[in-house]
Order: sequence, then C-alpha cells, then structure tokens
Amino acid sequence: MSMSSTVSGSTQQNVFVSEVVPSLFHTTPFDFLRYLSRDGNKFLRFYWEQAGEDPKVHGRTSALGLNYDIRQPYPQTTVALIQLPRPTVPPGTYFIAAVHRPLRRGMFLGVSDTTLVVSLDLAAMDGDRPVTRLREWDKKLGSENLGEGPRPVLDDFYQAVCKLIKP
Repeated sequence: MSMSSTVSGSTQQNVFVSEVVPSLFHTTPFDFLRYLSRDGNKFLRFYWEQAGEDPKVHGRTSALGLNYDIRQPYPQTTVALIQLPRPTVPPGTYFIAAVHRPLRRGMFLGVSDTTLVVSLDLAAMDGDRPVTRLREWDKKLGSENLGEGPRPVLDDFYQAVCKLIKP
C-alpha cells in the first residue's frame, strides 16, 4: 500500500473528497460532527459549493444525492457516513466515512489516531460491474489505497469501515 499525494483534481467531487472533508474533519472533529448532526444537509451543501469554487475545478456539479447518516458501531466511536452524488465513470467516489474515536491514542507517546477518513471510490468498470477501492485520507491530505472495496451499497461500505476500526 503506497502513499500518494492529494489527488490533483479537476472535479468538484474530487476536491470535496480529497481536501474539504479530510481537512475539516481531521482538524475539528467535534465541530464537524456537531454541525453535521444539527443541520447536516445544509452543512454538506455549503462545503460542496465551497469545493466548486476551488480554482482547479473545471465546471460545477449538482449536490443531488449528497446525504449523510451518523452511527455509533462501538462505544466511544462515531461514524459519519456521507453519500455523494453517484459517480457514473471512474474516477469518482460513492461514500466517505469520517470516524471519530476521541479516547483512542496511538502506540507512540504523543501520537493520536482519534480521526480516520475513508472513501469508497469507483476505480474502474468491469463491463457493467463497478470495481471499487477503499482509500484512507490522512491529516496531511495524502491518501493510501487500502485495497478492493465492497459493492457500492451504503451498508456494505459501513461494514467494511467497521472491520477497519474494530476495537
């Protein structure tokens, strides 16, 4: 699994997935979850529009399909699932999971891994079947390919994320 730099995107969705959500969530997870739970669709649409104003974006797209769900699979673990406008051709992203584990600490003194951002990407098409990949977005907006992903169904993605974060 190799690290790659932030995807140099030209789509609004790409900027939202690779920069906006990871930056907001990793730096202010409590606020992110508070605003999402208070008025999530308005919150997400605001930042979707902000992503569309990025100078490298060529053409804005509708936020139709942008939605969210907040779940707590384990004690002290919150997973915000964000559904994106459905991609039709690769590359694109189906879902983002923003995982907050406020009491979790890394193995090294002073290192914390309380936040995790994972996306389910449309990597390719195999005939009519989408080929998906799980990707982790780090605090420096780099990404790591985590391997093949599940079918692009929200509950399948959620189960794959739960396996990644199993206590």
